[in-house]
Amino acid sequence: MMGDKLSSEARLKPRPMPKTRNAQLQQLQDEIDKLAVLVNEAKHQSDRIQAAADALGDAVFEEIHATVLPFAVSDKRHRKTDA
Repeated sequence: MMGDKLSSEARLKPRPMPKTRNAQLQQLQDEIDKLAVLVNEAKHQSDRIQAAADALGDAVFEEIHATVLPFAVSDKRHRKTDA
């Protein structure tokens, strides 16, 4: 009697299904897709950082150029009048 009860309970209790090869492959594909999205987002953020760095560098060079250029021009004018 006890053996019958255990076997009927075992039949009613859902067993965890072992992962099939297709399920494993699908899980790996999903993980690859998620990683591809992350890589794409990282590339986008890297491009934004590069653009901001370029803009900052351009602004610094423009400021340096604006500061240095008047002295260079005035020096040339000064030399022309002395000659």
